[in-house]
Amino acid sequence: MNTQNIYGLFLGIIICPIATGVTLSLPAKSAGPNTTVVVAATLSAGMASISGLQFDLQYDNSVLSLIATPGAATRSSAKGMYIHDMAPNKKRFVIIGMNQTSTPDGDVIRLFVNVGASAGPGSYDLTLTNVTGTDGAGNAVEMDSSSGTIIVDGTSGVRIEASGVLNAASLLAGPVAPGEIITLIGSGIGPMTAQQPTSSNADTLLGGTSVLFDMTAAPLLYAAPNQINAIVPYGISGQNVTRVSILKEGKPIAGFSLDVSESAPAVFTLDGSGVGAGLLLNQDLTLNSPSNGAAPGSAAMFYANGAGIMAPSPMDGKVAGDDPSHPILHVAVAIGGIDAEVRYAGSAPGLIAGILQVYCVIPPNIQTGDAVNMQLRIGATSSPEGVVIAVR
Repeated sequence: MNTQNIYGLFLGIIICPIATGVTLSLPAKSAGPNTTVVVAATLSAGMASISGLQFDLQYDNSVLSLIATPGAATRSSAKGMYIHDMAPNKKRFVIIGMNQTSTPDGDVIRLFVNVGASAGPGSYDLTLTNVTGTDGAGNAVEMDSSSGTIIVDGTSGVRIEASGVLNAASLLAGPVAPGEIITLIGSGIGPMTAQQPTSSNADTLLGGTSVLFDMTAAPLLYAAPNQINAIVPYGISGQNVTRVSILKEGKPIAGFSLDVSESAPAVFTLDGSGVGAGLLLNQDLTLNSPSNGAAPGSAAMFYANGAGIMAPSPMDGKVAGDDPSHPILHVAVAIGGIDAEVRYAGSAPGLIAGILQVYCVIPPNIQTGDAVNMQLRIGATSSPEGVVIAVR
C-alpha cells in the first residue's frame, strides 16, 4: 500500500479528541563522535487506549543518521510501522494495524542513532512534532510529547554493539544461528557509498568492507556507511560464542562477541519491519491480505530466517537449486494458537541459502480474522510474536 494512502486513511478516521494525559517521549543520551546509541520512543497512555499513532521526528542530518525498528509495545500489539522521509532531516512514523488492539505502554520504536565522525561537542535535538493518536474506534486521542537530545561529548563508545546485530526478518537482536541473514547497524561500519554484489548474489568483500565470524568471512548482501547485511557462516555450528570483526581495507574497525544458538526463527513480513502482515502466499499463490485472506483448511506458503543447520548443508551465500535442503531441527507452525500441518520446510529454489520456505495448512477449526497471529518454531526456539495472517 502506498504510504501516502496510509497517512490519508489514518488521518481520515480522526474525528474528535476524547482523552488527555497521553505522552510520547524521547530521552537524552550521551554519545561520542563516530559511535552509535540506541534511543527508544516511549508511549505512556495511562487509562487511555491507543490503537494507532502518528508522529514526525526532526533531527540534524549533518551530524546524525537514524535507523528505526519497531519497539516491544508495537510488536506485542501486532502493528505495522511505516516510515516516510518528509525531508532529509525529517521522518514521519505511522504505527497502525488491521486490529483494534491497544498498544501497551512502552517502547513503540527503537532508534539506532549514528553520530558522524565530524560531530562537534554540543546538544543535538530529536524533536517530536505532529503527535497524534487514535483509539480502536478511530477517535482521536489528545497527546503530549517530550523531545529528546543527543549530547555529543567525550563519552567513550563503540561503532557497533551486539544489540546492533539484528535478525533480518524480525529486526530483533539475539543469539545468531548458522545460515541466518543478519542486519548490522552502526556508525561508519561500511563503505562511504552503498554497495551490492555485482557478479554474484553475495560477496565477502564490498567496497573494501568485510565481516568475519571468527576467521571465516561472511557473505555480504549489502554494505552502506551505517548498515551491512550479511549471512552468518554455517561453520559456526556447534559453538556457544562467535567473535565478530568488521574490517575496512583489511584493518579491524569494530569487534564484539555474539552468542550462538541452534536456530533463530523469524518470519519475513510484507513491509520488512518484522511485525504485522507476514510475507505469505495463499494456496493459489496470490498475496495474502485482509481483502484476500486464506480459507480455513487451505494451504499457505511463507518465508522465514534462522533455520540453522540444513541437510545436505548448503554453501555459504549460494543460491538454492532444485535439490532441496531441510532443517535438521523439527519445524512447527501455530496459527491462531492452533498447530498447523507442515507439508514442506526447506530451501527456497532460486533464493539465497539461509532463506527457509514453509508450506503449511491453515487449521480448519481456526477463528477467522484480518490479523490472526502466527508463529514458527524450529527446534526449541519460537519466532517473535507480532506477525499475522488474514484468514477468511
